Amino acid sequence: MAALIIELPGRGGSQFHKIEKAVTRVGRALDNDIILSDPSVSPYHFTICRNPDGAYELHSLADENGLRIGRRKVEEPLALSRLPLAFDAGRTAVRILDSSQPVPPTRLISCQDGGACLFGHWGWALLLFCLFFALSAVDNYLSTPKLITWESFGRDQMNITLVALGLSFVLLAINRLTSQRWDYSSSLSFTSLALISALLLDQLIPFLDYVFTSPLPGFMIDLIWITVLLPLAMAWFLVRLHHGNTPASVFFILFLLTPIAYLQLKEIADEYAFFQTFSKKAFYSDALYPSDRRLSPTISIDKFAKLSAQRVAPEPSGK
Repeated sequence: MAALIIELPGRGGSQFHKIEKAVTRVGRALDNDIILSDPSVSPYHFTICRNPDGAYELHSLADENGLRIGRRKVEEPLALSRLPLAFDAGRTAVRILDSSQPVPPTRLISCQDGGACLFGHWGWALLLFCLFFALSAVDNYLSTPKLITWESFGRDQMNITLVALGLSFVLLAINRLTSQRWDYSSSLSFTSLALISALLLDQLIPFLDYVFTSPLPGFMIDLIWITVLLPLAMAWFLVRLHHGNTPASVFFILFLLTPIAYLQLKEIADEYAFFQTFSKKAFYSDALYPSDRRLSPTISIDKFAKLSAQRVAPEPSGK
């Protein structure tokens, strides 16, 4: 039988120990062949023994928490004939592997071909952040409904910048938790690109709302952005680019974006009164856009008043 490997969970990923002795002892005591720090593990928890015929057996030595395969407690020696074998030693998940077991394919590191690298390069990170800063400054100036002053403009722009930097640090922390890596330049690049995309969508949505004379296009674009495009982009960033843990990455993506998606759905429901008898506002479009282009024809105020009078006029009595 080929040599065996013990796989143990570690903070930076799995740890592997090759079994080369006839008797390999595992536990919390410092004179073990493999030492575990889990306090639920006994000082001498289990051994893996090689028989004269080359076969291996698993022996439990712990009287406290023992070994468990699923819900079944291992009390008798267990022949290691079918691998891989997963079991729990206390709270520590252990796997025994065959050394001839194939490993997953190597994940390629991005930006190794000498081309442009938007992620992981400080030059691109700073350029994208400066581009976001410029676009947000223009949007801040255009969206201010009152006479703007340099003091108020600078204060608002500082708040926007701090929020963007805060989001980049949140993404950095998530990246650290999922892939055990600190890479702020790539986090800053991704955050800047996401915010630039959001600013561009903010320019597209009023145009579509005006063209279709309805807020529905804007709602749908926001919903697709929050529920589809941004989660897929974050999943690519965490899992494909940084080789992070997939379940942990999915958890953090859902944790961050689910409340935003809920608020967007709630706004749509409130706008169209899906769950109410009466709507809070009349069904008319209040979208404005410099370019006067609509799919619906534009009518004059006089014609609108005439049509309205015809609709509210009482029906003639048949008497």
